[in-house]
Amino acid sequence: MSADDIAFAIPYTNKFFSALSPAMLRFVPLLHRQHAGASLPGARGSGRFTYAEFGCGQGLSLLIMAAANPDATFYGIDYSPAHIARARAMADRAGLANVVLLERAFEELRPDDLPPLDMAAIHGIWSWIPNASRDALLGLFDRHMKPGGIVYVSYNTLTTWTGLLPIQKLLYDHAEQSTGTPEERARKALDFLESLIAVNAGHFKNAKALSEWVKQTKSGDIRYVLHEYFVRHWEPTPHSDVARRMAQAKLSFVGTTDVVDTLERFVMAPETAKALAEVPAGPMRETVGDLLRNNSFRRDIYVRGPIPMLPAEWRDIARDLRFALVRLRDRCRMSVSFPVGTVELNESAFRPILDRLAEGPATVGELSAVAGDAQNGSVLRRVVTMVAAGYVQPAAPVDADPGPSQRLNRVLAAEVAAGHPHDVLASPVLGSGARMAASRIGDFAAGRTSAAEGTQERKDLDAERAMMAWLRVGFAPA
Repeated sequence: MSADDIAFAIPYTNKFFSALSPAMLRFVPLLHRQHAGASLPGARGSGRFTYAEFGCGQGLSLLIMAAANPDATFYGIDYSPAHIARARAMADRAGLANVVLLERAFEELRPDDLPPLDMAAIHGIWSWIPNASRDALLGLFDRHMKPGGIVYVSYNTLTTWTGLLPIQKLLYDHAEQSTGTPEERARKALDFLESLIAVNAGHFKNAKALSEWVKQTKSGDIRYVLHEYFVRHWEPTPHSDVARRMAQAKLSFVGTTDVVDTLERFVMAPETAKALAEVPAGPMRETVGDLLRNNSFRRDIYVRGPIPMLPAEWRDIARDLRFALVRLRDRCRMSVSFPVGTVELNESAFRPILDRLAEGPATVGELSAVAGDAQNGSVLRRVVTMVAAGYVQPAAPVDADPGPSQRLNRVLAAEVAAGHPHDVLASPVLGSGARMAASRIGDFAAGRTSAAEGTQERKDLDAERAMMAWLRVGFAPA
């Protein structure tokens, strides 16, 4: 985004994205049996690393991760002064000393602004910036990523966005020539598009899908709509193009944080999987896979110099991977919705693992013991299924000091009380954020409950409190 974009003056939505968590970034290369610097055996128990988020917005994801990983150092870079001011105010209120926030365009970053980096993330940036900014990012990765460094990049694919390219251009051009606030100009442009669809001619003839898209877009958060569609540079991209660009910074694709993609039978029908298997492994297969799955958005992990693991080496490392339950145990159902449809999980295989995780975080080795299965790989596949289902998350190698998380959680609770819609708290066990309804956060902070004794609501709240205790999400005395 540039300063002359229509959306520039409007702060972006302030949301948390769990895919950016250090534990997930470490997990993906390991899942694909690749070493990355931040996940080598000697670093498994270390909480010391450097992490940068390029285009950090108002910084909620960055601050959650910084609080939950107090021994690491986090850098947030964003072009918007409003975004950086907001993030800095929250960091100061929470007393987070391990966060560095820079108001810079990527092209303006100096060599001494950033240290050598173990991890970096660009979420919701790549498809919305000009080529010069992408080139600057690649230069930064080439200069600052350590050997073995991990980079997360998300972007819109061409798969389902191709038909919207002329529409996005039309919306932007209309808003640019219009008058009023950015929000008013965006709404006028969407109204204009609706009037064209009503003509039912040419490109807009029988455009039922486009009409439905306009209705959904108009009902969404206008801040998101502005930053998504009302930017000068909007370029959905095939995976193969992104991989080619990343290779310029010596970065190799290893996998995606959408771990369900590793569970082929849950993602596509057998005949579809067979067609995909006939495409040689590499960028082309990923692009073909997006087309076959009609995948519109990718969350990819790249590593600067990944090293394949030997089988015995992988088994040892897999045994120490640590996971935590992030949904109430009785809501972890055996009927799970995946891209192929509803899948019925084998209760005898999954129940012991879920029961153990309901007692607190556990490693694959510990889960193998309760599952009665000496094959760590078999248990890990079940855990990956539960990660894909949203029941479980990768956890930090060891629990961090809970103090910074508790301080930030008090700030988040105060903001919820003031009307901010935060739905996440920092967890020093996950090294990331734990989701919680905004309506619950205030009650947790105050230590109160409105639920009557003995009701199901009270039982659910007690179970939720127990889960948050395992994740060490608490509130220190103010």
